[in-house]
Amino acid sequence: MPLFRKVLYPTDFSDLAEVAKKYVIKLKEAGTKEVVLLHVIHPLEFSLPQFDDPFALDVATIYAHVPEIEKAILDNHEKMLKEIEKELRSHEFEVKRIMTVGDPKDEIVRVAEEEKVSVIVIGYHGKGLLERILEMGSTAKAVIKKAKCPVLVVKKVEEADGKD
Repeated sequence: MPLFRKVLYPTDFSDLAEVAKKYVIKLKEAGTKEVVLLHVIHPLEFSLPQFDDPFALDVATIYAHVPEIEKAILDNHEKMLKEIEKELRSHEFEVKRIMTVGDPKDEIVRVAEEEKVSVIVIGYHGKGLLERILEMGSTAKAVIKKAKCPVLVVKKVEEADGKD
């Protein structure tokens, strides 16, 4: 049985998430069969009315309570997820697409446990000296601490000539 049969790939659609996706695709050579594609919407990103537990909301609940401009943003996120799903399927992965609401670091760990993934592949934005001194956390750092499975951390490295 392959070491990394099922991969969790959380994306925020950033350039760094795109780099992490390349690693996910490369894991096909190591026997990866399934990819859980995850996008987490932080409740503070939207103008939600007050709920008892905004982190327990599902996407359908948010759609029912957000203004049209934010619905357009959600629709765009869903469209981007579908495009990534299509690309991953073109590499012959089985893909499960999930868009959820909550704190990204908590949702990534929760989904990893629920889906019983073999590894999480996540991008890491390297912090400068000030951020390290102030211990401003990153999602990747928190996932590394909380995850019960291996975490492959991908950092974008700039080449000397400026190309990726």
